[in-house]
Amino acid sequence: MTNSSKNITLPKTLIKRKEGIAILPLEEYERIKEDLEMLQSKKLAKEIEKARKEAKSGNVIILEELERKLNL
Repeated sequence: MTNSSKNITLPKTLIKRKEGIAILPLEEYERIKEDLEMLQSKKLAKEIEKARKEAKSGNVIILEELERKLNL
């Protein structure tokens, strides 16, 4: 890849692939990468599953109600 703001050079092997290519800002790529690393955490996965079960069972509170209870 060149440093020109007008041109991007891609290897032919990449162009021949049929899956497609995604180009995004480095900051966004880093954020996605961090999210994926966090999702690989078994503890976090268990917490997410617990939260989903609670939400499905109706064990939730809407934001407006929480704000009212906290006098916000």
